[in-house]
Amino acid sequence: MTKKTPKPRRKNKYSYLAGLPITSKEEIQIAQNLPIMDISAMPWYCLDNNFFFQHMMQEIKTSNLGEWWLCNTTLDLEAGAFSISPKLLPIGPLIASDQNTSSFMQEDLTCLEWLDLQPPQSVIYVSFGSMVSTKPNQFNELALGLELLNKPFLWVVRNGKGNNVNNTYPDEFTGREGKIVGWAPQKKILNHPSIACFISHCGWNSTMEGVYGGVPFLCWPFCSDQLMNKTYICDVWKVGLGFDKDENGLISRGEIGKKVEKVLGDREMKSEGDNNLNKFIY
Repeated sequence: MTKKTPKPRRKNKYSYLAGLPITSKEEIQIAQNLPIMDISAMPWYCLDNNFFFQHMMQEIKTSNLGEWWLCNTTLDLEAGAFSISPKLLPIGPLIASDQNTSSFMQEDLTCLEWLDLQPPQSVIYVSFGSMVSTKPNQFNELALGLELLNKPFLWVVRNGKGNNVNNTYPDEFTGREGKIVGWAPQKKILNHPSIACFISHCGWNSTMEGVYGGVPFLCWPFCSDQLMNKTYICDVWKVGLGFDKDENGLISRGEIGKKVEKVLGDREMKSEGDNNLNKFIY
C-alpha cells in the first residue's frame, strides 16, 4: 500500500518570546471603531517576559466586578473605545489645578521665569516623566540633537539619586540655548505661550496635559500604554509625529532635528491641537 505524503503544516506567522506571540510586521484592529495599529504597540510587548500581560489579564477580570469603569479621558477624544462597553464612563480630563501644591519631586520654578524671556512658540520642551530614562548613548544623541537645533529648549533631566539614572553630557554639549531642570511644573509649562512643541514619552498624564494645552507632540514612547498613546496622538488626533530609529536602534541627532523642523512647520497640526482643546472645554 502506498503511503500518502502528509500535507505540510502551515507555519505559524507568530514567533514566541517568553510566552507572548510577537511578529515584526503585523497590524490589528481590536474593534471596528478603534484605530488600526501595529501589534508591537500593545502595552504588554515592552517587557521581555509575560508578567505585564498576565497582570493586565488579572486586572480585567477584577474590573469586571465593578459596575462602572471611570476613565480619565473624554468621549470626544476616544469615542471608539467607549463604544466597546457600557461600563466605561469618561470623567476626564483630571488635571491638577494651579492651586495644587503637591508634586512627585521638587519643582524648579525658575524655568517659568526663563520661559517668560523667550519668544512666543519658540521653545522645545523635553520631558520623559517620572519613571523612564534613556540609555547613555541615546542620552548623548538627544543632547547633541538639542544642541544642533539652535533653538531654545527646556529639558527635564531627573536627578540620578534614587532613580537609577546616570546622565553624563557629551563633551560637545554646551546647552547654551537651553535650560535644564531636575523637575518642572509641567501643566504650567505646556500652557505657556513660548512653548512650540513637546518631546514626550507619551505617558497618559503627559498626553492629557499636552492635548489640553494644544501643544504639538514629538512622540518618544518607551513602554506600556505609551506605545498605544502614540498611535492616537499621531494617527487618530493627528497632533504629533513619531521618531524613526536608525540601524543601531537609536534616534539620531539628525532625526531629532528633522522632526522638530517638520512639526514646527505644520500649521495644520497646531490647528488640530487647538480643536482638541476646544473638545475639552465645550
